[in-house]
Amino acid sequence: MRPSPDATGWFILGVAAAQKRGAAATHRPPAQWVVPLFAYARLDGDGHALRGVPFVVIDLETTGLSPDSDRIVEIAMARVEGGEVVDEWMTLIDPGGDPGPTFLHHISQQMVLGAPTFRDAAGDILARLDGAIVVAHNAAFEEGFLAGELRRAGIATAPIPSLCTLQISRAVLASPSYRLATCCEIMGIEITDAHTALGDVRATAKLLPKLIDAAPTIRYPVPPTPLPRLPRSVGPRTRVTNLRKGEDGWIHSLLTKLPVSMSDHDPLGAQPYLDYLTECLADGGKLTGEKTRALGRLAGRAGMGAAQVAELHKRFLDGLREEALRVGSLTEDHQRQLVTVARLLDSPGYFADLTPDVADVPVAKGPRVWCSPAVPQQVRRSLAAAGFQLATNITRTLTAAVVAPGDETLTRTARAVEQRIQIVPLDGVDGFLHGDYASRSHLPAPVAPPGWYPDPTGRHLYRFWNGALWTERVSPGGTAILIDELT
Repeated sequence: MRPSPDATGWFILGVAAAQKRGAAATHRPPAQWVVPLFAYARLDGDGHALRGVPFVVIDLETTGLSPDSDRIVEIAMARVEGGEVVDEWMTLIDPGGDPGPTFLHHISQQMVLGAPTFRDAAGDILARLDGAIVVAHNAAFEEGFLAGELRRAGIATAPIPSLCTLQISRAVLASPSYRLATCCEIMGIEITDAHTALGDVRATAKLLPKLIDAAPTIRYPVPPTPLPRLPRSVGPRTRVTNLRKGEDGWIHSLLTKLPVSMSDHDPLGAQPYLDYLTECLADGGKLTGEKTRALGRLAGRAGMGAAQVAELHKRFLDGLREEALRVGSLTEDHQRQLVTVARLLDSPGYFADLTPDVADVPVAKGPRVWCSPAVPQQVRRSLAAAGFQLATNITRTLTAAVVAPGDETLTRTARAVEQRIQIVPLDGVDGFLHGDYASRSHLPAPVAPPGWYPDPTGRHLYRFWNGALWTERVSPGGTAILIDELT
């Protein structure tokens, strides 16, 4: 929540030098020292150009308009380098009381329960402002609330170089109003999720480089100053709001509502998210708006960003892939189900390398070999005649992948390389057929601990993997163990 640009005064924070006690520092501002928290850029006069210094765009949602009596309930930050956003971070803040106008910022009491307090989040906030220029639209609002929260936490800082996009807009734009939405409209910038800290930060971050281009004489009264380093006690909490299915689906909307990445999230929060995702998609289930909002709440409680949620989706899809390939045969119905799930999770091409098994593919009980699409039928028949099983998909149990010229860049070829499967070029097939294909160097190496696994030679049901090499110990199943040399 913020007032109109013209209604906000300037707020100040008393600052003093830290008194060091051993290796630790305490920050207690004496009342007689009064300096601004932000040192604002000007379009004229002397000062520091600070070219090449990164910007950190900041926006707050608060319980009200007074920094003396109201508190911060959400903070979002975006680091801008070279005119591009390179990092995002946000968290809900527990204000210790009523979150204020929920109808405006959509933050409820339930959402801030368990969220970090400002004191908890202060280390993360200062670390991101350290060495940067802080930016906000109507920055006096952010300055006042940050100053109040820092004062209550007993933290003092030197003045931070700052840029107010409202001030710069008034100097370089001809506009009937200088509200953020109006400035963005004039500059052709679309705003989404207004009245959320992240939404307003993203809009301001897009406006910033356009204003800087129009005001090349910007100077700052102070250079970047190191800020206090504080220990981190509680991780961030993100939120998802204003979900819309649209043309791209629920999950695409969820990902766009989260910060790009939150590397400091709680990794333990991943399992509840995966468990609920599995429940949602079990037995051909569909994602609804209600289910996606529940997923968003689980992601938020763990402090995850879009990158972390997308990685969980990849882990989920990886599990489906492994299960499908473990069965050994992929039907058209199963393949369609996999493609549907991937599309729901905003990864439509994830299973593009999997194709259903067909009845006319030669089948043998020997080692499995995959052939790229351009491998001639004559070569495939030669491999089948030599006792190889022609595989449809890439799995770790493959002995080799035969790749024809032009097929080197295929997704399945790349997956074979990733899994360290032997790649046989088309002109090397004769040597492969007459070589020792059953040797250790040609057998696929599982990424697994020592134990019994399907025999990659195809001669027995199981062969023992010692963690580094396939051994001569084999078994037809049960308690019987035989010896079968590989060479």
